[in-house]
Amino acid sequence: MNCNKLTSRRLVGILLVLLAVVCFTAVPVFAAEIKIGLITSLTGPVSTYGQSVNNAVQMAVDEINAAGGINGHKINLVVRDDKGDATEAANVTRYFIDREQVALIVGPVITPCVMAAAPIAQEAGMPLITPTATADTITAIGDYIFRAAFKDSLQGSAMARFARENLGLNTAAIIYDIANDYSVGLMNEFKKTFEELGGRVLTTQSYTTGDRDFSAQLTSILIANPQCLFIPDYHSAAGPILLQASQFGISAVKLGVDGWDSPDLKPLSGGNDEGGYFINHYSPYDTRPATQEFVNKYRSKYGEDPDALAALGYDAMQIVRAALAQANSTDPVAIRDALGAVKGVTAATADIDMDPEGTPYKPLVIVQIKDGAAVLVDKVYP
Repeated sequence: MNCNKLTSRRLVGILLVLLAVVCFTAVPVFAAEIKIGLITSLTGPVSTYGQSVNNAVQMAVDEINAAGGINGHKINLVVRDDKGDATEAANVTRYFIDREQVALIVGPVITPCVMAAAPIAQEAGMPLITPTATADTITAIGDYIFRAAFKDSLQGSAMARFARENLGLNTAAIIYDIANDYSVGLMNEFKKTFEELGGRVLTTQSYTTGDRDFSAQLTSILIANPQCLFIPDYHSAAGPILLQASQFGISAVKLGVDGWDSPDLKPLSGGNDEGGYFINHYSPYDTRPATQEFVNKYRSKYGEDPDALAALGYDAMQIVRAALAQANSTDPVAIRDALGAVKGVTAATADIDMDPEGTPYKPLVIVQIKDGAAVLVDKVYP
C-alpha cells in the first residue's frame, strides 16, 4: 500500500471533519420550533397585570405564527404562573431552563419577581426580557437581562418635573412601600427631582407590602397639608390609599406611576382616583397609527381596551421577533447580542430602539383620569 496516498486521504478526511465541526458550531441555527417561556402573574395580588401581559403575548405569538413564524420557524409558547410571588418566579425560571430548555424567557411581570428570576437566567446564560418591570437595577444584573419598559428613574423624575413645571405645585408628600424596590426607587427619584426643581417634600411616609390600614401615615400627611400626594405603588395598594386619603379629607392633587394602570384601581379607590395623574407607557387614546392598530386588534380579540401592561407584553414580543430574526439562531449568545442591538421596532407603545444595556429608548406618557378614562396629557422623551 502507498503510505503517501494513505496519509493524504487521512489528512483530507480530518480536514473535512474539522470543516464540518467549524461550520456547525459557528453558525447555530433554529430548531424545528422556537420554544419561548412566559412567566406571568395569572393569579395573586397583581393578576390583572399578568393576565393583560398573557393576552397580549399570546396575540403577538399567534400573529407571528400566522405570518410564517421567525424565518419559517413557529413559536411554541409555554406559559407558567408565578402568582406574583418572587420564590415562585425563581422556581419557574429554573423549570424553564432545566426542564423545558426554552430559547429565551419573557417575564416576569413585576420587579420583585424579576429580581428573583433574572440572576438565575444570567448565571445560566439564558436571555430574559421582562415586558413590564421598571427598577433601574434589573438590567445591571447582567448582559442577558433586558426589558421592554422604561426605568423607574425616568418615570419618577418625569412625574416630579410635571408636578413642578406643568402643574406649578410647590409642596409634596410621599407615601410608599418600604419593602418594595419598585416603590422605593420611584420615591427616591421623585423626591430628588422635585427638590432639585425648588419644590419641598414636607413628609415621607412608609408602609410595608400587604398593609391595608394607612391611618397613621395619612394623619401625618393631613397635618403637613401638601399640594400634591405622590403614591408610587401598584394599584392594589394605591387604591386603598386613595380611598382612605379621601376619607381623611386630604385634597392634595394625587400623583402616581405605571402601577396604577389597572381596571381594579377605580373600585379599590372608591372612585377617588378621578382627577389623578400618573406616568404610563402608553395611552389607548394616542392617535399614533401603530398604537391604534394594536388597540383595535386587542379590543376585537378580548372585548376590552388594552392597558399598558398589555401594550408592553405586545412590545416585548415585537422586540423578540426582531431579535430572533436578526440572530437567525436560537443560540443564546446570538439572541443576547441581537436583543441589545435591534432598531426601529414598530411596537404598540412606540417605535423602539434597544440599547446594549437592555433598555428601550422611547417616550413616557402622562395621563389624567377623567370620567374613569386615562386621558393623554403629555408625552415626554427621556
